[in-house]
Amino acid sequence: MSRQSHIQSLMNLLLILIFVIGSFFIISSEIQGYQNIHESILQQEDLTIPLSYIHTKLKENENQQMIQVKTINQHPCLIIQNQKTITYIYYQDGYLQEIYADSQYTPLFSEGEKLFAIDDFQISYDHQLYTFIVTKHQRSEQLTVYIHR
Repeated sequence: MSRQSHIQSLMNLLLILIFVIGSFFIISSEIQGYQNIHESILQQEDLTIPLSYIHTKLKENENQQMIQVKTINQHPCLIIQNQKTITYIYYQDGYLQEIYADSQYTPLFSEGEKLFAIDDFQISYDHQLYTFIVTKHQRSEQLTVYIHR
């Protein structure tokens, strides 16, 4: 083989190496971008799923007169009561919790079922407008629901 063919072979290998290295960096950046998008979606779901759950509970009982917001044992609590049952939704020990019981039973907050791990939960009520704020990982999401009576 001549010296010129060795140089051409070396140049071809160098071009292939540059192509492989470039492809590696492009794939690495795409993987990082995908991971960032996936993490962002998971964080958003951590906020919207608890609010969707509350919204569903309110809409199931929207025609009833027994939706209240009360502070019980220093816990802001959403209370949904119908003829036979009562539901308490509240925040305690890092979780949004729910107690579903007979309306004659007075439950303890320690009996609640842990629904969602969150950092904070706030409830406010103004006339017929309920506002719920869920915080997790220093991000907050708000739900405002109008209940017609």
